[in-house]
Amino acid sequence: MTKSIGIAGCGIAGLATAILLKQSNHSVTVFDEFETPEPVGSGSVIQPVGQTVLAACGVLDQAVKDGNPKQRMIGCQFGMERAILDVAYDPKKHIRFGLAVHRSTLFSALYKRACALGVEINHSAKVISI
Repeated sequence: MTKSIGIAGCGIAGLATAILLKQSNHSVTVFDEFETPEPVGSGSVIQPVGQTVLAACGVLDQAVKDGNPKQRMIGCQFGMERAILDVAYDPKKHIRFGLAVHRSTLFSALYKRACALGVEINHSAKVISI
């Protein structure tokens, strides 16, 4: 059964949701208050479970091409020598990795895919109630 679905927000999550719903043959409209939807924020590291979603949306290959796969991430608190984060993926097989990608790169891939699928994007819309 095809449904008409509205999504508030043309960010990463809104676009990914719109793509998945459109691929399931629903009519999807994304509403965003900005005149021109654009990425907000900086970079991200997409974990393997998030990469599964990007693959389902049809944009993982582009994200990997434009991003930077990481086999290990170590985080230290500024001014301290000890690690407060140490995430290792699958260094021998290189199957699982963290994907460091700038938000604008990810946004662009999702936005282009949503438009190509025919997701309607309603710019300059203000959600005032649900």
